[in-house]
Amino acid sequence: MLGADKIAYDTSTKPEKPAKTKPAKAAAPKPSDKDEGPVDIGRLDLRVGKIIEASKHPDADSLYVEKVELGEPAPRTVVSGLVKFVPIEQMQNRMVVLLCNLKPAKMRGVTSEAMVMCASTPDKVEILAPPSSDQCSLAPSI
Repeated sequence: MLGADKIAYDTSTKPEKPAKTKPAKAAAPKPSDKDEGPVDIGRLDLRVGKIIEASKHPDADSLYVEKVELGEPAPRTVVSGLVKFVPIEQMQNRMVVLLCNLKPAKMRGVTSEAMVMCASTPDKVEILAPPSSDQCSLAPSI
């Protein structure tokens, strides 16, 4: 039995410390669909161009580097990840559809100035080919 001047402490459980709470940071406002309005496909700068040169990327096995003629003073450089899907022979001297109003991005040290548009299924990827000039006809202006 303990003396009157001695107090027994239960050491089997530790007293709970108050949980530390971090001050809540203000979350950045996320743009909602209501703020942007409807999707406008007219904002996409889709152009038809001709790949005048295609080569393997010097630093990446899965990338091609293409020079594409778009009727501008200089050809655009485009880096695409189509090595697994399209043989290099099919990349040479062909007409393609490009998305041109993208911010230039470096891909393994080479700046890409557009994107080659493709269609895909789970089994296959194909480059979008614009219709040939004999397949297109302009409607007479009214």
